[in-house]
Amino acid sequence: MKSVLITCLFLLTSAYSFAQLTVSDVRQNWIVRQGTIEEATLSIRPKGIYVECGLYLTFSARGVTFSNNGDSLEVVLNFTLPEGSILHDSWLWVGNDIVKAHIFDRWTASTIYEGIVNRRQDPSILFKNSATQYQLRVFPMANESTRKVKITWLQPATFLNNSTQLSLPFSLLKTSKNAVLDFNLLVWSDERFQAPSIATRPEIEFEAISDSAGGSFYLASLPPALFVDDVRVEFASPLKDGYYLSTFSEGGENFYQLAVLPGAFFPLDNNRKIAVLFDYETGANAPTTTQLLAAAQSALLNNLGPKDSFNLFFSAFTIKRQADHWIPAHPDTIQQIFAGLNNPLTNYSNLQALLSTGIQWVQENGPNGEILLVSNSSQYANLSASNALLNDVLEVLDPPVAINALDYNEKNTPNFFAAGAYYYANSYLLSNLATQSGGFYVKTFQTQSLTRAFESSFANLGTHVEAFEMYPSTDNGFCYGRFNVGAGGSITNLHRPVLQIGKYVGAAPFTVEINGIHLEQPWFSSVDVAAPDILNADTLIREMWYGRLIQALETEAQGNAAIGNVIFNSLAERVLSKYTAFLCLENVDWICDDCEDESQYTGTDDLNARDSVLTAFPNPFVDRTTVLIKNIGASDARVSFEIYDLKGQLVRLFELGVINSETRVEWDGTGLSGSEAPAGIYLGMLKRGNQARVMKLVKVKR
Repeated sequence: MKSVLITCLFLLTSAYSFAQLTVSDVRQNWIVRQGTIEEATLSIRPKGIYVECGLYLTFSARGVTFSNNGDSLEVVLNFTLPEGSILHDSWLWVGNDIVKAHIFDRWTASTIYEGIVNRRQDPSILFKNSATQYQLRVFPMANESTRKVKITWLQPATFLNNSTQLSLPFSLLKTSKNAVLDFNLLVWSDERFQAPSIATRPEIEFEAISDSAGGSFYLASLPPALFVDDVRVEFASPLKDGYYLSTFSEGGENFYQLAVLPGAFFPLDNNRKIAVLFDYETGANAPTTTQLLAAAQSALLNNLGPKDSFNLFFSAFTIKRQADHWIPAHPDTIQQIFAGLNNPLTNYSNLQALLSTGIQWVQENGPNGEILLVSNSSQYANLSASNALLNDVLEVLDPPVAINALDYNEKNTPNFFAAGAYYYANSYLLSNLATQSGGFYVKTFQTQSLTRAFESSFANLGTHVEAFEMYPSTDNGFCYGRFNVGAGGSITNLHRPVLQIGKYVGAAPFTVEINGIHLEQPWFSSVDVAAPDILNADTLIREMWYGRLIQALETEAQGNAAIGNVIFNSLAERVLSKYTAFLCLENVDWICDDCEDESQYTGTDDLNARDSVLTAFPNPFVDRTTVLIKNIGASDARVSFEIYDLKGQLVRLFELGVINSETRVEWDGTGLSGSEAPAGIYLGMLKRGNQARVMKLVKVKR
């Protein structure tokens, strides 16, 4: 039985919430249209308890018109990042050049930007409006052209028992008027963050690719069908012996970052026994069986250890039980169990029998087992039926069993009002079952939040401590300026790592003291970390610490002294705050010669290199590009290569006749009339009989 009663937890929003992309003509700014994201690439580099994310976006006004010629459009992107994120860089492409942002106080940056907009030069400006909300403005963009930017931030990683995950910014991609065809992921790994994968989507494979500097990275392309799900990049856990510690020293300052799994050092037996009960009904908005089971499998893999155990129960005419005993929660065993499931879910509910069977089995196979009821049914959507079943269940809870409920019913119309609240579908029954049995209740109205709902459920399963403290120290020194990162609060789950960043004086070895209160009894533990076990962080740990300091300062009473302190640290450390802004200008002195465009590895050149038929070089190009056609095979069908703009209009046609061997097409960037085609994105289509193959061509400004 859990030591802490957790009653209700509501999940109504996603990790990334409000986002909007618009374009407007500054001469008619009352006319606002939805913009398009033509290309999107996310570069991911694990940096310890944070992950560095570099998001490349190419904007256009495709599919919208303005009464003027649309040569002075302003792009405005409102977006959110998870709380605790630290935004520390912004780039703007001006032709082929990359302009790296300078950071100013917000008033100065705004004044410069607005003055330049009136003069039609090339600026971009990036603001932080709240702890999670940001705004990017880019000017100008012609109606037929594109603008490219990069936004770079440090995002707190989600450390789980057996893995580390990163949520992806799908809400931002869904701002696009025209669907983003592919979302490209570039993932760099190191000795502790290895084997990237897509959580709950094992069919998405990463390809290992060498970069221009002799290193390597992993590449995957996510189709639009995944943009509605809570999909995450996942790494194997970097924890070793229950902890992760890395340090970095620069300019007389020493920084550390630390992750500790409390359960690895807790003196009590805290192994968990979880019976997962699936109550499922199909519906228009219900997740598929595959999605539901994938989310459950991911939660078991990420949150249970080899000493924990589980069992599975499925609602049917006769309740299906996976095993007659508790199943050891070894990762290989979990994967084997789920791989062997054969249509275990019915499309109707038998909730009463499911609860009865699950409770009886846990009572007979205790002690300390508990239930996680996963339900989307709605047959108890009235007060009298709910109370009748609730009374029957409570009568048989001897010995007691905690019933934890994950309610993912999509119904958003209340069925009845009781005790000062509206209730939907089975929400009254499930929430009261949880409260009365000493469990917790998780509700999500969003199918795409199912994975996070499972994670939240497992975060509350098992042993909790009412107080927890973690104090690292060094040999002949001490640690100070400590900030906990991520979820906080007065209750700590022993099976979720606690993350901390801080400064120190002294040298290795480190000693980490871990203290807590459980059932009103204190406990103490410590771990010594020798120098060979301490990893090397890089200079970004400085941005992590100062970014966390700025976030703490922003929560204080905002008088002149506090605001001045925020601005000083923000400008000095190049970390965005609510009182500063990143500004890019068309200025030769601001061009960044050593800024590496990582999106080139997922852009046209790299993707075409993996196409055995079509390749273009150079691509992007200024004046001329060569399209190489090979491996086409023998056929008598006539072949043509056609070039279209993004409006679907034919730009150029090459009749090639019958070809059976390697052929080259030279395009000088001109259209059918012989005049030069404008810079932009084009689609090259190889047609052969009734078959077609498409590639992307990018023409850039001179």
